[in-house]
Amino acid sequence: MVDSTFSTAPFDWLSDLGPAFAAQESWLDGSYNRPALFHLMYKPMEPFAIACGAGLLAEHVRKFRFSVDVIQHFGQITDEHGRSVFQESFLNYLQRLHLRVQVNAAPEGTLLLPGEPIMIVQGPIAQIRLLESAFRLLLWESTHWATMAAISRWKSGKWTEEDTPSAPGYPFNPDGWKIRAAFIGGASTDEILGNVGKTIRQSFPGEGLTSLEYKSGEPMVQIRRLFKGNTPLGDVWLTTAQEEEASVSKTRARFTDENSNKPTEIQMTRFQNLYQPVLVKGHPVLAPSRLGYLRQRMLKQTEAFHKADLKKYPHGWYL
Repeated sequence: MVDSTFSTAPFDWLSDLGPAFAAQESWLDGSYNRPALFHLMYKPMEPFAIACGAGLLAEHVRKFRFSVDVIQHFGQITDEHGRSVFQESFLNYLQRLHLRVQVNAAPEGTLLLPGEPIMIVQGPIAQIRLLESAFRLLLWESTHWATMAAISRWKSGKWTEEDTPSAPGYPFNPDGWKIRAAFIGGASTDEILGNVGKTIRQSFPGEGLTSLEYKSGEPMVQIRRLFKGNTPLGDVWLTTAQEEEASVSKTRARFTDENSNKPTEIQMTRFQNLYQPVLVKGHPVLAPSRLGYLRQRMLKQTEAFHKADLKKYPHGWYL
């Protein structure tokens, strides 16, 4: 279903030098190996977001290499005075680089509430900066387009899983990623094609790579979605220490609700950990999924949540 009017050429990742400049700064000041943890935030204008793009990130990293040709290209980039913008020592670092980042992300098609990150990334600061364009283009923008498509479904109340036509083909470039995301978000054929010509909105303050921390300063590492049967009851945000304390055998969870800012206790029959590994020590571990399955997951998610008042849906930090 790839229309001849848009490009099928692979995306040129070297067109944006911002991540490489940021990584070089950390190389020059000696902080390049400093461990860091960031959350990728998307702030929906609607009551929820639909996570999307984790599969694209895994596919990108499988091909991620600083080849000799890439290093030579970087070495030939000069400023207005004809001087190389990248230092030789930094280029040598890139040529020896082996990714060691850990990325955990919400499965594609998962419904996320405002304030809940698309992904959590940990690793050396320079490596995270080098992947920043990929995080934005593959996950943040995909989440935007999938969310826009899902909102139409939400308002019409149409969640039939059988409304899953054959998945479209798509090139590995921004036009193709819009097609993929809109399909996962439940868009019709006309809506999918209409999205291709649209421009992504600018980021709101607080979007992109940022930190979501408990009052102790510890970062969020997991969200547990609590259920009674198949009905979602609340989302509990956890630090590493809280995740160890929140035993899997417990049937009650106490947390501070972000809506009321008051302690809340929920009794559940089961829970689901929202964030799953995508990259482990820089290696993709996410198996490719059928796009039809991801679309059906979104339909089931929105159907399950449609009975809830999302403006009052309980979510917040574990107590």
